[in-house]
Amino acid sequence: MPPIFLCLCLLDASQEEVNINQTGKVENADMLLQDYLNNWLEIYNRPNIRPITNSVIERNIRLNIIPRFGNYRLKDISRGEYQQWINELADHYSVGTIRRIHSLMNCAMLNAVLDFKYLRENPVQKIKMPFDSSTKKLKYFNIDELEQFLNTLIIKQKNAKYQHSTQYFALFTLLARTGLRIGEALALTWDDIDLKGKTLTVEKTLVYPLNTNPYLSKPKTEKSVRTVLLDSNTIQTLKKHRLNQKEVYLMYENYKPSVDNLVFYQHDGRWLRTNVVREYFKVNCKRAKVPILSPHALRHSHAVHLLESGANLKYVSERLGHASIKTTADTYLHVTKKIETDAMQKYEQYMK
Repeated sequence: MPPIFLCLCLLDASQEEVNINQTGKVENADMLLQDYLNNWLEIYNRPNIRPITNSVIERNIRLNIIPRFGNYRLKDISRGEYQQWINELADHYSVGTIRRIHSLMNCAMLNAVLDFKYLRENPVQKIKMPFDSSTKKLKYFNIDELEQFLNTLIIKQKNAKYQHSTQYFALFTLLARTGLRIGEALALTWDDIDLKGKTLTVEKTLVYPLNTNPYLSKPKTEKSVRTVLLDSNTIQTLKKHRLNQKEVYLMYENYKPSVDNLVFYQHDGRWLRTNVVREYFKVNCKRAKVPILSPHALRHSHAVHLLESGANLKYVSERLGHASIKTTADTYLHVTKKIETDAMQKYEQYMK
């Protein structure tokens, strides 16, 4: 390289170093945040994390971060304005949700400093989270509400499509009596269920990303791969559901059997859509005149009913497929506190 070009290169490098030291910003700091985040997702997320986790991250970025800061240049994102935005999010989201949103932004900006070298300092580090003054109430059905809800599903609605189908009754009964996640239930095939042995095996989950095709993925955690014992009521419900599937297929001309031997499916044989299931659930909550919750409330209901009946916390944790027993204890704290109180009362009576 000719000396003059070498000098120019050294000069440019020196100037770049001065820029970083004096301003904390480099040339690429002019990049728009939305463009940077697209690169960040491609390099640091998609290759290294599960698709289901990546879809959650992308959704949070698309719905929350991009609308507010997407058109900002990296160097124009200020700590003060970002802190103000975090404060404002408290009017719409729980502190837990705000922490997740901030965690994404903080991680991305940290990579902009350490790996991409676009900035010298992370402008969103050490941000203060809003104070959580509310106590999050666990949403579930008590035994009477659950019975009322399930009984409503049996009553046929006038002018309803495929009235003879009892699929949703079977689905919601299964969720309420096993604690399965909705994705785990929708991914089930009849090969996963041993009606004679009264067990059900969970080793996959259905993911239904927004505006893309559904796909099967591994369950949420390693502990989520499990075998669940079924009670006699659930066994009978599943047996009737399997027979009902065949009856519905013969009864309705455009109703097709599932090509994948699915336990629950749409009339055209494909996987049930999670958003359709949620909407159907809410509509029937109104019909049953019970609290309007989501299908996930059936998982909570099952856990609460197990604990209240005297089931061991470790057993409940394994049945739900929680990553640890601490997750179960923290989630159902009010129930476990009641169990502790009842246990102490029994102990005191025993020791008298």
